[in-house]
Amino acid sequence: MKLTFKARWSWMVALLSAPIATSGCATNRSDLAEMRAVTTQVEARAVPADLVKKSAVVAAPQIVQASAEQEESPTGKTPAAGKSLKQRVEMPAALPGSEVPRLRVPAKKDDEKAYEAAIQKLYPSLSDPPSMAIVDPNLPTRKLTLFELEQTALSNSPLIAQAQADIVTQEGLAIQAGTTPNPVIGYEADTVGSSQTRNYQGVFVTQLIKTAGKLQVQQAIHNVDVINAQLALRQTRIDLLTQVRRQYFALLVARESIRINEAIVKFSHELYRIQVDRVFYEGSAPYEPSQLRSLAVAARGQLVNARNNYLAAWKQLTATLNAPDLELAELVDSPSLVVPQLDYDATVSHVLSNHTQARIARNMPARARLELRLAEITPIPDITFYGAVQRDFTLPTLFRTTYNTQIGMPIPIFDQNKGHILSAKGNLVRATQESTRVENDLRSRIAEAFGRFETNRYLVGTQRDQILPDLVRTYRGTYERYLAQWDQNSPEVGFMDVVFAQQNLATAIGTYLTSLTDQWAAFVDLAALLQVDSLQELQLQLLDQGAAPEPVEDRREGRKDISEILSEALPTVKPEGAAVPR
Repeated sequence: MKLTFKARWSWMVALLSAPIATSGCATNRSDLAEMRAVTTQVEARAVPADLVKKSAVVAAPQIVQASAEQEESPTGKTPAAGKSLKQRVEMPAALPGSEVPRLRVPAKKDDEKAYEAAIQKLYPSLSDPPSMAIVDPNLPTRKLTLFELEQTALSNSPLIAQAQADIVTQEGLAIQAGTTPNPVIGYEADTVGSSQTRNYQGVFVTQLIKTAGKLQVQQAIHNVDVINAQLALRQTRIDLLTQVRRQYFALLVARESIRINEAIVKFSHELYRIQVDRVFYEGSAPYEPSQLRSLAVAARGQLVNARNNYLAAWKQLTATLNAPDLELAELVDSPSLVVPQLDYDATVSHVLSNHTQARIARNMPARARLELRLAEITPIPDITFYGAVQRDFTLPTLFRTTYNTQIGMPIPIFDQNKGHILSAKGNLVRATQESTRVENDLRSRIAEAFGRFETNRYLVGTQRDQILPDLVRTYRGTYERYLAQWDQNSPEVGFMDVVFAQQNLATAIGTYLTSLTDQWAAFVDLAALLQVDSLQELQLQLLDQGAAPEPVEDRREGRKDISEILSEALPTVKPEGAAVPR
């Protein structure tokens, strides 16, 4: 049986291709089997039996009757025998302040000046606290609004410039991804010298022709990146505004803390002076002024802390503004602004529809589909064209012009880009789930911020309108009743009742300031999730520069601010007679 030339050639190609294809398929299958075998190794395994320690059996303690079994000391006395209670109550030497001598008030004698000098030495006067003025009152005061600070940050911050540069970068990549490859042009000489002549001399050109719309798909992928970069710029802008707003309200609360703590310092100083006057007139125990003095000194410490917090918050704000040389200035708003109430369902709906993270997540499936499309069309061969025009110098007397042409393409026999296609399919599945993940994360953040906001908004209102006024009334009544017992031996109200009332009032004020801080922090966090360009979009009544300050608190039902409450807490009843000058 004879075979034609064409049949013999087809038979040889099939004979040579079959082992290669078979070996390639076997290799791919074995690789997949190995990868799946490795996958089973990361599955959960049973914990070892000795992982959990066995509980040791603890013997039950024997119960010993003290009256029958306890051994007596050799002397028949307790270790504290022979010591009075006063001797047993000794301060440890390691305790700071234990070296201070005991309070011994001198007896009041006829020498009034000597007695007064002894009292002043025993109870040193408290100097007025240092000035806590944030700005120099002798200089013109510059007032800043939140809007001005936000615009300064947007103009100066390097974060905005970097985000804008990222957009330019993605635009450049998109342009480059859709650009057709350049041709290659050159000089070509073939078989030179084979016939002792120049043989073939000429020029050539090579061009790669991208097929199946690969360039358009690549550019479409980068166009999605350009859109996401624009959304990232908005996210950066909102993050910067959020940082400015958070520091702005921190400054407002710190300034309020300074004002309140100044009132507390004056309040506690006056109480200390009153109690010293009572000792001077032999109407109080010697230790009572010392306890009030410690509270007064602690109040001064809180005042210093409030001022340092303000300065630190201002420096942080100037760093955010990229204006470290910006001098201290007054802020036009008050932390007692009426906070608007927000609807939870409307907030969730707006955030899920407009938040940049949600919008970027919704763009990712389109990008993943384009990547899958690119992976699928990549095996389609690109065409390579080659052409050359040459002069034939092989015959010295007969010069001819010749040309060469090649058109080729790779044949996707072995590499069909199946790995990249499979990877792109996995990325597509992940991208389709990213939107749900981001929405769930946003819902969780909204719920957490809403919980903090509603809780602290309620606490601020109840503390300002109910708790603090009640504690002021309690303290005023306790102290006035304590002073009314000046000439009576009634133990109904003791000095410790006064101390407890004062401590409760100070604690409540600290809690109020903490709740005020947390309220504004939560409100700013909600504004960040809503991504509003101005807090006035949430109907927050901020003041503009130059606007006359207006009452921002609801004054119904006789509402007063904290400093007014503290000023009314000072007792009006004092011991009769001239007070000791301090």
